[in-house]
Amino acid sequence: MRICLLSSSHRPDDDRIYYKEARSLAKVYEDVWLISPFGEHTPVGDSPVRFRPFIKGRGPIGRLITMKRLFHAGIACRADVYHCHEPESLLVAARLKKALGSKVIFDSHELWESVVSDRFPRPIRGLVRSSYRAIEAGFLRQCDGAIGATWGISEHLADGVSQFTPVETVLNVPVVDVFGEACPREWGETTVLCHDGFLSFDRGLEAMCEAVRLVASRFSVRLKIVGDVFDRERTWLDSFVGKHRLSEVIVRTGWLPYDQVGQALSPCHIGLISFAPGANHAIAAPNKLFNYMLYGMPVVGPAFMSGLRKVVDEERCGLLVDPGSPETYAAAITQMIEQREATLEMGRNALLASREKYRWEHMEPVLFGLYEKVMAAGA
Repeated sequence: MRICLLSSSHRPDDDRIYYKEARSLAKVYEDVWLISPFGEHTPVGDSPVRFRPFIKGRGPIGRLITMKRLFHAGIACRADVYHCHEPESLLVAARLKKALGSKVIFDSHELWESVVSDRFPRPIRGLVRSSYRAIEAGFLRQCDGAIGATWGISEHLADGVSQFTPVETVLNVPVVDVFGEACPREWGETTVLCHDGFLSFDRGLEAMCEAVRLVASRFSVRLKIVGDVFDRERTWLDSFVGKHRLSEVIVRTGWLPYDQVGQALSPCHIGLISFAPGANHAIAAPNKLFNYMLYGMPVVGPAFMSGLRKVVDEERCGLLVDPGSPETYAAAITQMIEQREATLEMGRNALLASREKYRWEHMEPVLFGLYEKVMAAGA
């Protein structure tokens, strides 16, 4: 049995594709391949996964070149199952199925109809969204299985696939043997806030930094960006930090390898999420939430995010606020600092929920179960 994970845009060391899914599948299937661009980021050392890199094309025409190269690499692999991760790789996997009779699993990390439509002018986004949905549904009906990275995405996929096609939710929860368990930490005079991952305007950069500025006028705090800020967002951030003299308050670690993220998060006290409203963000259950919970950190995040709200409400592990208001973020952070025992209780709730529900060890059986259903169908 040969399994091939196809990606048109993710690196071979992607946390979900490689560290979670590919490594897990290699425990069950002896022949697991990962085809993706950016071969310079191929994990080093012994790995049960085999890699086949290709050079990604650039620009609009480059997308077609990328798909052509991905198809040729995929057909050379001659896999029994193609597990794809983006709209482009879904198109390629459908062609591979037609050519080889292989099975196809679509693993949707995003609500792609929203991601694609947001690239167009606002007046035509509705038309783009409905058109994309209709095209995607045609390809989903060719799939033998589907995976959503959030509950909302899985509901969307279930509406598009055949009634006999299994759909499962495989959350982007952390791999403990890579991240490491929570270590004891002290909470002294300084409260360390953190944001995990890439921080941009549509992920709430401005609101988050303004909230931290407001809190820093009353308390000793630091915002640790475990990741980085790029391009015009970095220009804005550098200007904001300089203007308000926050160079000791807002700091960046720079982009870290997946296996170093955990040790950077572990000493922090409160995790921040600040996505701006949007259809894709509305159904998100972001991996940073589960990374915070792994280390017993309560979260402050936007109330409009259904996946985030589900976890926070069920586990009592955070506070939800208005994403457009830095003042509400500042008030929630202030409340957590002033009501420390209640905050520590939320942290304990987060850690318990992580141990019981929200680690990769809980998602791995779901992944295996989906593959068993896919392979059993038509056997």
